[in-house]
Amino acid sequence: MSLKHAILGFLSFKPLTGYDLKKAFDKSVQHFWPANQSQIYRTLAELEEQGLVEKEIIPREERLDMKVYSITSSGETELHRWLSTPLPAQDYREPFLIQIYFAGKLTDEEIVRLLQHEIRSMEERLAIYKSIYKMNQERIKSVTDRRAMFLSVLTLEYGILSNQAALDWIKSVAERVGALNYTLMEFYPH
Repeated sequence: MSLKHAILGFLSFKPLTGYDLKKAFDKSVQHFWPANQSQIYRTLAELEEQGLVEKEIIPREERLDMKVYSITSSGETELHRWLSTPLPAQDYREPFLIQIYFAGKLTDEEIVRLLQHEIRSMEERLAIYKSIYKMNQERIKSVTDRRAMFLSVLTLEYGILSNQAALDWIKSVAERVGALNYTLMEFYPH
């Protein structure tokens, strides 16, 4: 996925400023597609150059002029094309797994500390995801487009389930390393 398509998606809902786009990212897709302000503004400039968005400048007396971006019909077409096209397989990169792969260079105590830090981080992330999910369970009852809301909240389900599985695995690894038990898990019956 590209930032370009995420921005087009948000602008397909309504016109937004760059600042409002950043807030939209932070309140909705940050758990799987974070974006910083400079990336958003750089991409907006590219989208405008490509004719996929247009900018309206609203003068303000005491502050900088406000720039409001809207998706164009070409932008709608591009968004639809991208949404309806299956994506190619993506390379999966997880720096933490590189640390684990080479952790034989560490003592067991250092490994356990590393794992405990990751456990705390994942538990904090899961708590955030679960609170957002719970809030959205209430919101979905009152929104007019329940289907769209349902589909957007499915990304949180994915985040919760995948992070819970990873957390369970990391806890298992920490327990095994802490007990000096270097046996692998049994996945398949003999």
